[in-house]
Amino acid sequence: MLANVLLVLAVLSAGVVYGVDVFFAVVGRPALAASDERAIANVMAHLHWVADARMPTFGALAVLSTAAVAAMNPLGSLSSGLAIAALAGLLVQLGLYLTVAKPVNDAMKAATQQGTPLDNPRALQNRWDSVIVGRAIAMTWAMACLLVTGALH
Repeated sequence: MLANVLLVLAVLSAGVVYGVDVFFAVVGRPALAASDERAIANVMAHLHWVADARMPTFGALAVLSTAAVAAMNPLGSLSSGLAIAALAGLLVQLGLYLTVAKPVNDAMKAATQQGTPLDNPRALQNRWDSVIVGRAIAMTWAMACLLVTGALH
């Protein structure tokens, strides 16, 4: 019973991150590419303020509950392997976020907080955009592995 609850928690929390990353890969990236630089700087800075405060809860829940699902299944079982594969996808997404996207978020937020215009909002957004498809793919992998794990139960 606990394993099923943890699996549901993993799917729901990872699903939030998955939805955000896929949305930005499919909709946000092309929309921002067509936007002017002042709009990019303003809107994305404010989105990052909110997202950076709220999204870590979902990401941490996804990682912890997925790791727990892996640990609760017999080592070497298909369910354990799939949960470990899902965890790998979550960690790839997190790594891309921490090394590429978060520094961009921080730069945009700092400029907004200080009331200073960014001199390179499009370059910053392009850097952020450079990993969003990879993040979405990693989250798609994680979600697929979690869902197949659930189907095996």
